[in-house]
Amino acid sequence: MKRSLRSFISLTVAMATLVSVGISAVAADPEPEYNEQDIAAMWEEVSSQPVMPDKSSGSLVAARAFGSYPTRKGVILVTPDKYKNLIPTGHAAIVYTSSTVVESLDTGVTTGANNWNSTKSACYGVTVSGTTTAQDAQAADWCYSQRGKPYNWNYIDRWTRSSFYCSQLVYASFLDNFGIDLDTAAWLSAVHPMELVDSSNTYTVYEK
Repeated sequence: MKRSLRSFISLTVAMATLVSVGISAVAADPEPEYNEQDIAAMWEEVSSQPVMPDKSSGSLVAARAFGSYPTRKGVILVTPDKYKNLIPTGHAAIVYTSSTVVESLDTGVTTGANNWNSTKSACYGVTVSGTTTAQDAQAADWCYSQRGKPYNWNYIDRWTRSSFYCSQLVYASFLDNFGIDLDTAAWLSAVHPMELVDSSNTYTVYEK
C-alpha cells in the first residue's frame, strides 16, 4: 500500500507526541495534529478489499453465513471509529464469545460487548490466513488471560507484554503463539488497527 510522505510524517509526529506528553496531556488535548484527510483515504483503500468466506470447521460450515457479522471466537474486529481519540487509526478487539470481545481501553485490557455491528459507524471482521479456527480460539484465550494489564501509552513499543494498546494486544496474540506477524511496513514500529485489516496475513470476512 502506497503511503504519502506527508501522511507518514504527520501521524508519526502525532504518535510520538502522545507518548511524550503522557496520559494527562492526552486528556487535555484529545485532538493530536495529524492529517485526517490522509487517514480517511487510507481507510477508504482498506475498505476496497474484498469480503471473503470465513474459514470453517466441521458443523460450523452451515452456522456461519457468508459476510455475516462475526461471532466466532478468534475473529479480529477493527473499526475506524476512534476510541476517545487515543489512536487516530481506529480501534481493535478480538472476539471471545458470541456476545463478548477482549479489548484494551484506556483503563487497560478488559472485556466488552460483541455488538460492533450496531454500535460502530463502520466495522471490519478479519481472520488470520495462516491459522485454524482452534488456533484463533487459542489467540482469543491468550488475550483474555491478559485482562487487568494496563494500557500501553508508548505506541512504538509493541514488544512489551506488561501493557497493551488495542491493536498491539491482537498483534501479540498471534505473534507470540503462532509466529504470525500482523504488522505491516506502513507505520514502522507502531501497530495500528488499520494494519490488522491491511496485513498480507489476514483477510476480511465482514464489512459494515
